[in-house]
Amino acid sequence: MAIQLISKPFGKIEISEKQLIYFPVGLLGFETYNQFALIEENAESPFKWLQSTDEPGLAFILIQPELFIVDYKPAVSESELEELELDTLGDGVVFVIVTIPHDDPMKMTANLQGPVIINPKNSAGRQLISRNENHSVRARIIEGSAQMEKV
Repeated sequence: MAIQLISKPFGKIEISEKQLIYFPVGLLGFETYNQFALIEENAESPFKWLQSTDEPGLAFILIQPELFIVDYKPAVSESELEELELDTLGDGVVFVIVTIPHDDPMKMTANLQGPVIINPKNSAGRQLISRNENHSVRARIIEGSAQMEKV
């Protein structure tokens, strides 16, 4: 079943119910927003959009970290995974939120400390805090790929 959605980046679009992700506790700083749609702009792009279904102006750019960093494994607890009904981190899909500066898109960064984990079986998601101290809030995506900038 197609659902109509209004988003700032795309305007009025239709999405499938399969694209809906429920975040029981919202995202960090946006706890009151629980329903999002995972939108793929085009098949060639490594980026996806996490668009709030309630607020057209609330959208995040996501990327799967393995596309730019080797061996990214966020340090999260078993209980956090259980809340998503995941046995292991590998059973979920891991994304990180991307920040793209308007003045220099080549300086885009990803938040490795706050991964977004999605259970593809039940469409539940959660943003967690990685307890790995090597995970930066602003890891450079371009420029030597795995090179990180500490914040």
